[in-house]
Amino acid sequence: MSEIIQPASTLGDLKTYLKISEEDNSKDALLNLLLESCTIAAERYMGRYIIARGINEEPHDFENGKSKYLQLGQYPVFEISKIVQNGEDIEISSLKTDKHNGLVKKSTPWRGAVLATYKAGIADSQANVPANIRLALWQWIAAILAEQESGGVKSETLGDYSVSYYDERQVPASSAMLLESYRKVDL
Repeated sequence: MSEIIQPASTLGDLKTYLKISEEDNSKDALLNLLLESCTIAAERYMGRYIIARGINEEPHDFENGKSKYLQLGQYPVFEISKIVQNGEDIEISSLKTDKHNGLVKKSTPWRGAVLATYKAGIADSQANVPANIRLALWQWIAAILAEQESGGVKSETLGDYSVSYYDERQVPASSAMLLESYRKVDL
């Protein structure tokens, strides 16, 4: 069973951006599908969750036992509920956590198999999604709709010479630019 992803924008805000009347519901099903799909695609592009959700038993392997730092896969971290090292619970209050960057420091090195259960994402709710992420989604959806209308064919003309080609770009450049600062950086 797949997890239901909350879109990073409301349908009403998207319709306002696209200049579609709130009363016009003829494209609502398509727009909702695009909101969910583009939210998932943006999360994959960034490597991060937009709206915080729970991560259950994220595995980490510390073979060499030399690091005091655990880098969680998602950040910012809203809550760490449990960390298990080699089958034993670690007291969360004994750890120092840089929640913004998802780093968890232990006074002694991490060793062996570590499982982390926590809640993380860029925003705690749809209402708090940064404006540039919402704008990136709206621009992406507008590009998809424009491509749907044109059949994805672009053309250029210079004098008597004309050429047409199909545009397969996955993330529109304007959307990628807005999402770039949120991309996950692995240490």
